[in-house]
Amino acid sequence: MARTLLFLSAENFQAYLWDGKGLALAQEFSNDADGRVQFASFLEQHRHPAYLLVDIIEEDFHLESIPHLIGPSRKSIIDRKFEQYYRSTPFRQATLLKRQDEGRRDDEFLFSALTNPQRITPWLEALLEKHIPLAGIYSIPNISAPLLKDIKSEHILLLTWERNAGLRQTYFHDKRLHFSRLIPINESSSLIDAIISETPRTQQYLKSLSLPPPGEVLDVYLLCHANEIEQLRPQLISDGDMHFTFLDIAEFARQHKCKQAMEDSDSTPLFLNLLTTDPPRAHYASAHHTHFFMLWQLRFAIFGLAIVILLLGLLWSGMAFWQNKQFSAETEPLTQQAARIQAQTQDIQRGFANTSVPAADMKTAVLLTRNLNQYSRPPQEYLHELSAVLETFPRVILNKLSWRVSPEDAAPSPYPAVVITFDGTLTGFGSNHRSALAYLEKFEQALIEHGYTVSATALPLDITSKGSINAQSAYASEGQFTLRIIWRTPS
Repeated sequence: MARTLLFLSAENFQAYLWDGKGLALAQEFSNDADGRVQFASFLEQHRHPAYLLVDIIEEDFHLESIPHLIGPSRKSIIDRKFEQYYRSTPFRQATLLKRQDEGRRDDEFLFSALTNPQRITPWLEALLEKHIPLAGIYSIPNISAPLLKDIKSEHILLLTWERNAGLRQTYFHDKRLHFSRLIPINESSSLIDAIISETPRTQQYLKSLSLPPPGEVLDVYLLCHANEIEQLRPQLISDGDMHFTFLDIAEFARQHKCKQAMEDSDSTPLFLNLLTTDPPRAHYASAHHTHFFMLWQLRFAIFGLAIVILLLGLLWSGMAFWQNKQFSAETEPLTQQAARIQAQTQDIQRGFANTSVPAADMKTAVLLTRNLNQYSRPPQEYLHELSAVLETFPRVILNKLSWRVSPEDAAPSPYPAVVITFDGTLTGFGSNHRSALAYLEKFEQALIEHGYTVSATALPLDITSKGSINAQSAYASEGQFTLRIIWRTPS
C-alpha cells in the first residue's frame, strides 16, 4: 500500500514516497510560506496515508513515579502531570515503563513532549486542510526500540546520525526508552568529533540520574558506516563503566529488511523504513490530527465487510443453486409419477357412466350407508376385548363361541347389540369349589370392565338355594360353564 512519509528536522522538511517495495525522496520543502504552498500542491497529487517523523532538539523527557491507578483516576493524574510539565504544547504522551517491585508498587511513567508546537503546526494545518489521513506524529526515539530486539543488554545508549538533524543519543533500560538528546553538528565539526566529545557528557548526565545504577556497565552501540567504524574504533576504548559496540549500518539495514543502499552513516532511511513496517501505537498526534485517518480506516473496514458479505452471498447463492439442482433431480421421478397417476385418473373418469343423480341425493345415500354400517359391525370390533381378557385368564378354556344381533338388548345404544354365547371350561375346578368360582367371577368382572354386560347362564356348580350339589357333581368336575355376554355400539 502506498504511503507518504514526512520527515521534519531542525532545518528541513522532506517528503518520501513508499510503494511497498522501496523508499524514494519525492520533494524537499523550505520552512517558509513558499515551502508550505509547495507542500499543499504536493498533497493534491499524493493523497495516501501520511506518517510524520520528527527529529528535533525540542523533545523533552521526564521520568515520574505515580500511584498505581486505573481508569479515570489514572487519566486524571496523567493530565495533571501534562499540565505541570507540558502545558504549552498539545504534542505529548505518557508511556508506562513498569510497576515498581517494592513499597507502594507505584507505576513508573515516561512523560515526553515536542515542546515547540510552532515548528510542527503549519505542516499539520496543510494536512488537515487537504483532508490527508495522518496516521500519527512519531519521533526518532519513539520508533528506535525495535532496533534493539536482538541486543541482549540491560542498559543501552544508542548513537545514530541523521544527516539533516544531527547526532541522536538515546538511552534504553530493559528495551524501554528513558532518555534521548539530539546534538546538532555544524560545518566546523564532524560526526566522529561529535561522538568522541559528546558521549562522555551523556554518560555523566546519566550517572547524575543513577542510570545505570552504580556497578553496572553502560553498553554504547554506534550505528554508522564501516568507514567511520574504522576511524572510531581506536579512539573509543571500553572500560569498566562503558563498553562500545560498533554496528555496520549497511549490514544492520539488511537485517531489518531495509532495501535502501546505505552509502554513509545517515540512518534516516532506516528509521523511515522501520516506521512503515512497525509503527508504534503511541505517538504525539491527538484525535483531532488523526481524524481523517480514522475515517480512512473506517472506509476500508466497511469496504472489507462489504467484500465479506459479497463472498458469503456468492457462497450462499452457489449452495442454493446446487441444492436446487439436487432437489430438481430428486423431484423429477415424483413429477413423472404424478403425471402418470393424473393421466390414469382422467382415463378412469372418462370411463364413468354419465349420471344425472343430484348431489343432494348422493349425499343422502352416503349418510344412510354410514348409518347402516352401524347395524352390522365387523366381529373383530366386539371380539377384540374378549380375546384380550382371555389372555390374562389362562385357566378359562373356550369351547364354543357364537353371537347374534339383538335389537332387544340394544338400549341405551340406538343400534342393535351383539349377544355373545361363551361356552367354556374352567380347568382345575377340583374340590376347592369356592376358589374356582371366585376365579370365574374375576373373569366376569374383567369382561365388565372392558365394556361388556355379562351374566352367567350355567355355572360348574349351582350354589343357589334351588340347586342340588349331588345332581351337579359330574358337571362340576368338568368345570363347564356358559356366559351370556352383550356388546353395545359405543355412543
